[in-house]
Amino acid sequence: MPSSVVCDAGGVLAVAGVLKGTVPVDAEFLALDWSTMTIGRFVATRHDGNPERIQVEMGLALSVVHEWFPVRTLVTETLSRAGQGAVDALDSWSALILAETLDLPLFTASDEVASSQVDIHRPW
Repeated sequence: MPSSVVCDAGGVLAVAGVLKGTVPVDAEFLALDWSTMTIGRFVATRHDGNPERIQVEMGLALSVVHEWFPVRTLVTETLSRAGQGAVDALDSWSALILAETLDLPLFTASDEVASSQVDIHRPW
């Protein structure tokens, strides 16, 4: 595994240990700021809105990312590539575009994205 890996929300959650699976070791994790909302939605649902538990798990997830990138530069391309039906996978599509732009692998828990340009790794 290269020294830097782009993660979508599922990848961040796996690296943080919130989702089960095998994660890249000794890697620097990069993510889009957009992923924080997806992570938050997942964690809030998981803990039935319990603020203390949400805060702890959000802290764990956010602390594993070494560098956050703004999603605003990828919005148009993300919507174009993902298509109208990809509402739940928009985070993964935008992370894939970032990975392709940086020529780095993507670590994702999504089965919906694929690339001929970069390697895609999943926790399972």
